[in-house]
Amino acid sequence: MHNFKRLLRYLKPYRYRVAFAVLLMFAVTLSAIPMPLLQKQVIDVAIVDGDTQMLVWIFWGVIALYGVRGLISYTLNSLIGWLGQRVIFDLRFQSYRHLQRLSLAYYDGRQPGKIMARLTSDIDVIQYALTSGFVNFITDLATIVIVTGWLLFLEWRLALLTLVILPLYVINYKLLLSRIRKVSVELQERRDKMIGTLTEKLSAIAVVKAFARENHETDYFMQTVKDNFALGMTQTKLNRFLGATSQLIRMLGTGGLLWYGGALVLDRNLNPGELLAFYGYIGYLYDPAVRLVDFNVQVQWALAAIDRVFETLDTSPEIVDAPEAAHLPTVRGEVEFKRVTFGYDSDQPVINDVSFCVDPGEIIGIVGPSGAGKTTIVNLLARFYDVNQGQVLVDGHDVRKVRLETMRRHIGMVTQETILFSVTLKENIKYGRKSATDAEVIAAARSADLHDFIMSLPDGYETKIGEDGIKLSGGQKQRMAIARAILADPRILILDDATSALDSHTEANIQAALADLMKGRTNFVIAHRLSTLMNADRILVLDKGRIVDFGTHTDLVNRPGLYHDLYQEQFKTVGDLSEAERARLLTVAA
Repeated sequence: MHNFKRLLRYLKPYRYRVAFAVLLMFAVTLSAIPMPLLQKQVIDVAIVDGDTQMLVWIFWGVIALYGVRGLISYTLNSLIGWLGQRVIFDLRFQSYRHLQRLSLAYYDGRQPGKIMARLTSDIDVIQYALTSGFVNFITDLATIVIVTGWLLFLEWRLALLTLVILPLYVINYKLLLSRIRKVSVELQERRDKMIGTLTEKLSAIAVVKAFARENHETDYFMQTVKDNFALGMTQTKLNRFLGATSQLIRMLGTGGLLWYGGALVLDRNLNPGELLAFYGYIGYLYDPAVRLVDFNVQVQWALAAIDRVFETLDTSPEIVDAPEAAHLPTVRGEVEFKRVTFGYDSDQPVINDVSFCVDPGEIIGIVGPSGAGKTTIVNLLARFYDVNQGQVLVDGHDVRKVRLETMRRHIGMVTQETILFSVTLKENIKYGRKSATDAEVIAAARSADLHDFIMSLPDGYETKIGEDGIKLSGGQKQRMAIARAILADPRILILDDATSALDSHTEANIQAALADLMKGRTNFVIAHRLSTLMNADRILVLDKGRIVDFGTHTDLVNRPGLYHDLYQEQFKTVGDLSEAERARLLTVAA
């Protein structure tokens, strides 16, 4: 309930609308009071006294009553709908903004589908509870309070007989609440896990098909659905049992009312019309009580969803600006690692006691076996993670003491896996610099050898990528990434295996575009193909998280060590190649 109270705080900016909604709720409840009294008048006055004029007044009274009640209900539901939508808008926006601010470590251990569920299905559950169930809950609660007082005023003996049943509702609810709550939370967690698995497997459908695992994945998903079905049926049975026992309690109260009320009528202590009116009010008392019990289903789903949404909002980013973080308007590009140690799990360092210094404008190659820590080095430079020990310096500034936004604007990345968005080609190129002009976008595309291709498309730079647009080849995607980096104009450029997935011909073309991009910048080039590092000023050789060598390509090739071994392994068959193949390889290397 603590998180539920936090959710209600989102209504604070709209407190005047909330106050008006509360007044309308009481108005709806009060508008129901006259109806049983009109029924009483029909029996005790119109029929007994034969007053036909009274029947006319009652006729128009019922129409007026339901007209006013309908108008109030429409206004109330519209207002509650607006409040619910607005709260959900604020909550969804805040959740997405917070997810954007969370560090990469938060995403490393979570399935994207589970994270998406927090923004979609969980908040949808909250929205339904607020806009549909919550208004009924408040109205029913107000109805019970007002009708209880009215019944005591009309006939206290019948009222006490009626009210003695209500504690049974509470006891019945309390006995089953904990089990229903537990099942609801578990069911929601399982559904989120199912969404996460579904997203993961569909995004990797090519792998599933490559290994002919379609039937296996179908069976696995079917078993997940069956487990969720069984748990869902458990929840349904508990809620139906709760509803059935609530109906039984209602029947006891109604039967007692008719028995004792009938006796009072026979003894001339109560008019028939009064008993009929009292019976009508019983519906106003018991129906809301039953609905409050049925509302338990929505409450449990909503509370579980609220807990999960606020769990995300309560997660603090690991990478944040220091209180006195410096603003870096310009960067020369000097980079230094001082005895840096880091591990994604602090007990298992990925890089250990790494130190090196890079001058502005240098091209630094980074090589080593898989798992040596190559990508970790550049991730620490971009401050996707913070070091466990040591310092990462840019122009002499510790990156932990520099504002993240200003520092990352000076760092550009082109990776092996190019991520593009389902928007236009122009918007993708401008992603790193939204203020760029069309002329600057075109210039960046020309530098990436992409302009002619774009202009061959019917919509040119306004062509969309993705489901509703074109599909790009691997080489075209890499050129898009290069154009995006050129337009961002970073002082420090990171190329993380940017061409390893391309064929030799495409790689040679893209290497030319990369050469233009790298001019005048400090460059970190991670590569498995050593041919792409021959023009590097120096090459950093990593093994098991440590620097085992550092020097020029010529120096490293001519002395024993890991780089020499890697070079020999990659080029040992060059002598056996034809002249054409050898020329092609040398072209790529150049």
